Amino acid sequence: MKNRILLILIFWVYGIFVYAQNPYDDPSLTIVYQDDFNTFNSSRWEIGDNQVHDEGSNEEPQVYTSDNVYVDSGKLVLRTKRQDHAHPGNGDCYYIDHGGHKFTSGKVRGRQSYKYGYFEIYAKIPAGQGYWPAFWMWEESSDTTDYWYNEIDIFEGNGCLTDSVTCNVHWNYESPKPENLNNHGMVLNIPAINYSQHYHWYGMKWDPYEISWYVDRQLVRTICNNMEDVGIQNPMHIVINSALFPYSWPCRTDTTNIQVPNYMYVDTVNVCLFGCDDNTVVNEINYSSFDYKIKKSITLSEASSLTYGQNIYLKATDFIELQSGFEAPLGSRLSLQIMECTN
Repeated sequence: MKNRILLILIFWVYGIFVYAQNPYDDPSLTIVYQDDFNTFNSSRWEIGDNQVHDEGSNEEPQVYTSDNVYVDSGKLVLRTKRQDHAHPGNGDCYYIDHGGHKFTSGKVRGRQSYKYGYFEIYAKIPAGQGYWPAFWMWEESSDTTDYWYNEIDIFEGNGCLTDSVTCNVHWNYESPKPENLNNHGMVLNIPAINYSQHYHWYGMKWDPYEISWYVDRQLVRTICNNMEDVGIQNPMHIVINSALFPYSWPCRTDTTNIQVPNYMYVDTVNVCLFGCDDNTVVNEINYSSFDYKIKKSITLSEASSLTYGQNIYLKATDFIELQSGFEAPLGSRLSLQIMECTN
């Protein structure tokens, strides 16, 4: 009974106090790398070469080629240009009956996969008819008999609507592999900001319970991470690409008036993961000197009560127990999470 009551208390506190405005308020996040693109790190990034995305009427008109990915003046550049290109591979090609692929563009994929953390880029994205730049995370199971598909779109730009970006989640857990995916989506409309004219931060914080999106490090959307009672719980790779909308979609690519060449510029990529110290048992906390990595267990009493204005994030693998006398007064924030160490 004691453990059951404790579990309810943890989620009650978590649900009320978790919403911070800046992802870096959470000191349990540790920056793993910051890529400023002074050079191109081929051990970190894989360049898309001779690749297309999707098939049928949803097939994108561009072919990703390595010459459209390069570093210039401390920026990762993904270029889109007009260029005839044969359809890669032997699969179906929507564009064979539409004059073939008329464009090439740039894409990079992170070589390392990650489970939970905060991921952001500082980027300037292309605008105009047809443009569909994106920063996202993706992975799917190779086992068609026990299939899952996970995708978090940290942002997708729309060249026809430069005052908004979309953030989406796509998932599926079915056996055998399904033909169609369930998805949730939402438009983030930020008035008086033209994303194509300035650099902005686009970020996403992901843990076992929630997925939150940030624009310029301000929280814009949060959802519960429990789709189909599972959520997005598998490691995923980072993808950054400058795509074009399929001919069948709104803001579709128009071969006669699309502005080319055009560029997506990425100044910085930051990856922050939750620190792990899961052999440590904590009894009471001095918050000013506490190491906020994920612990084995945490027990707090009156001696560890919060004061007004404190913003505290605590994580443990086994349990967090709040004993009689512990207080978190109005004006303070307290987030308690039971989660595994994945890093």
